[in-house]
Amino acid sequence: MRVEKQIKEAVLDGKLQPGDFLGSENDLAEQFQVSRLPIREAMGRLQALGVVDVRTGAGGGTRIANGNDAPVVEALAIQLKLIGVGSDEVFDAQLIIEASAAELAAKLANADDIAKMEACLARVEELVSSPEDFTPEKLTTASLAFHQSIVDASHNQFLSSIMKAISYVLYRSVNPYTTPAVGKRLVQRHRKMLAAIVARDGELARQLLTDHVAKVRAKHGAADKNAAGN
Repeated sequence: MRVEKQIKEAVLDGKLQPGDFLGSENDLAEQFQVSRLPIREAMGRLQALGVVDVRTGAGGGTRIANGNDAPVVEALAIQLKLIGVGSDEVFDAQLIIEASAAELAAKLANADDIAKMEACLARVEELVSSPEDFTPEKLTTASLAFHQSIVDASHNQFLSSIMKAISYVLYRSVNPYTTPAVGKRLVQRHRKMLAAIVARDGELARQLLTDHVAKVRAKHGAADKNAAGN
């Protein structure tokens, strides 16, 4: 555990950077004055966390990994469900994260960000206008991708990663209520959000996003009540 802790702390302190070479198993055993077994166990745990890359053979050894939030985001989403996070808490988190991100996006979005948002919204519009291609799963995925593109346009990597975890959980809350009629309303709201961001109106972008989440949340709550009544 001492080996693992020291390497984690060095990464958090910025003393170790992605790509830094830590050495071979023998090198690390000598550096930490332990046998190879605890080194192997520590590197296995760190590799599972995405902290290091371990390569065997000629030219192998252990390096600090390049960042990849995908495994952590999925694991966080699963843990949120396991600890009992409910739909209301997810909607609260979405509102806090995405409303702030929308305001930042209005200030910071560049041409590539706007093109990405446009492409995501075009996919939503395509599904709404093509009944033969529509499925709730496709539209929910496309809509959440648009929301993710807004957060990504804030250029805040922390917000982007948290939004990915929120989307994992949110998908299962909204997908059962996604219909073509809902899709048409989504397109209208999304188009207004994007226009506000393009116009650099952060206050309006925040307000539109806030109103949108409130409407989705209200529909989700009403549908749950109806289901309970039946």
